[in-house]
Amino acid sequence: MVNKHRKGLALIDVIIGSVMLAVGLAVVISMSSRSLLRQSNAERQITASWLADELLTMVLVVGPDDYVKIYPDSGKFDPPYEEYSYEIQLGDDSFYEPVQTTATIFWDIYGTTHSISVETLIARRHGESVDRLPVEAIDRDARYWEEIEKRENQ
Repeated sequence: MVNKHRKGLALIDVIIGSVMLAVGLAVVISMSSRSLLRQSNAERQITASWLADELLTMVLVVGPDDYVKIYPDSGKFDPPYEEYSYEIQLGDDSFYEPVQTTATIFWDIYGTTHSISVETLIARRHGESVDRLPVEAIDRDARYWEEIEKRENQ
C-alpha cells in the first residue's frame, strides 16, 4: 500500500517543477522579445545610414552649390521609406574651402524620435562642367559573358 504522505510529496514535486518550467519559459520569452526589439532598431539604424549616404552622394554628384538650388534642405523620403525624414545642412565658409555637409535622418519608434547624423566635407566644383558620359557605350552583358567564357576555357 502506498503511503498517503508519499502522494503529497509527488504533488508538491509536480507543482515545483511546473513553477520552475514557467519561470524558465518566461525568461526565454522575455529575452527573445528584447532581442527582436533590438534587431528591428538596428535595421532602422542601418536604413537611416543608407539614406544619409544617399543624400550625401547626391550632394557630391550635383555639387554643393547646385544642390541648394535644386533640392530642398529637409523633407520626407519617398516610399517605401516614408517613415523617415531628413535635414541636410551645408556650411558656407569660403568659396575655396570644402563645404561641411551634415545629413540628419529622423524616424519615430512608439512616439520617440530617433536620429542619426553623418558629417563630411565635400569640395565645390570649380571651372567648367565636364561631360561625364563614357566615350563609347559599355556593354556590361557582353563583358559578363566574356569573363565566364575565359574562366571556362582555363
